[in-house]
Amino acid sequence: MYNFNRTLSPKAEQRMFDLSKRMDEILSQPVVPGSDRKRIDGMLAEMANIRTSGETFEDRKHNEVFKRYLKGEAWSTLVSSTPELRAVGPDFLAGSATPSWTNGTEGGFLVPQQFAKSVATGLALVDPLLDPRVATVIMEPGFKLSPLQLPGWDLSTIAAVKVTETSQHNSDTAPGLDQKLLNKYTYRLSLGASLEWEEDQATFDTATDAMGKAFGIGFARGIGADLVNGDGSSAPQGVLTGAHDSGITTAAAGVLGLSDFTDIFFSVNAIYRNSPKCAWLMADATYKKVRNAKDSSNRPLFPIVDDKLMILGKPVYVCPSLPSTAGSKGIVFGDISYFYVHCTTLFLKRRLQLPGYVEYGKALYTGLMSVDSVVNDPTGGSMAPIVYATLHS
Repeated sequence: MYNFNRTLSPKAEQRMFDLSKRMDEILSQPVVPGSDRKRIDGMLAEMANIRTSGETFEDRKHNEVFKRYLKGEAWSTLVSSTPELRAVGPDFLAGSATPSWTNGTEGGFLVPQQFAKSVATGLALVDPLLDPRVATVIMEPGFKLSPLQLPGWDLSTIAAVKVTETSQHNSDTAPGLDQKLLNKYTYRLSLGASLEWEEDQATFDTATDAMGKAFGIGFARGIGADLVNGDGSSAPQGVLTGAHDSGITTAAAGVLGLSDFTDIFFSVNAIYRNSPKCAWLMADATYKKVRNAKDSSNRPLFPIVDDKLMILGKPVYVCPSLPSTAGSKGIVFGDISYFYVHCTTLFLKRRLQLPGYVEYGKALYTGLMSVDSVVNDPTGGSMAPIVYATLHS
């Protein structure tokens, strides 16, 4: 029997102790003011979050073995010293696909959850299309990326029909069902590191966080280009490839005005404009033109809300791979939840004896991720949820 109760780090335990002590001090008062009662509510919520964020037994053991793997511990030692992991979750050591932990091929390591979070942070820092808050990002817990069927219905015209109690039910006109299939494309990125990198980085950050973020940023730059411009056959379908032409070209070269954005805005059906994930996508150079846009009184045309640029009430996200030159498809607008990204977690390979590295006391760590994406337009372009506009040439 395994104990799956979550355990806390020493730092989290100390924070729990401090919060409990402070609550006791407040409650020992003869009369507890309303402001202090609100503070207690906040402390209780923080304590609940700390408890739920603790590691499970499986998480803890996975992290321990992963660190030993990164430090170059022999494969045979890793396998033989972790028999307790046989019954607690996925086989994260490649080549150890059976409960008996036979050696097999030393293919790599499925990174633990905390490392995967660092990778996800790096991904979202570079490209918003890899951010679950912007697009629909489906991340698998392992390295297997099975084909994924995406259903979708045209919401721009769907409507119920009134019937009376005595009338016979006639055949309904069902909205069309559009289904997209996601497969997979694999991307690779390598990082070199000294064999003592865990100790070297302990002074300013954990090595795993630093490496995870580096992998995330590197993968975002490589994958992000295809998430914008991919053709859907030799690469994932990019958002620009799957978006429908709004038929709108901005009015003047080098500048953007209010009428440009209102025309693009109203080219999308209201049902999609009212979505929580409705947004604008543009490159940094185009974003700069929007920030420079002014009204007749020389005031900024669009407001900054919570440090985020808003155009007609919808947020703007900078996609570094979108084009920004004159005559290009430089602005994307619509319900970005209809852009689906299906990806695996990171799979890490380690090579200790690679020429050009081992002579200098270095190892090469190679990460692999499989990804696919598609714009799931159930309308076939007749009332597309995502459109693009062309910049004036």
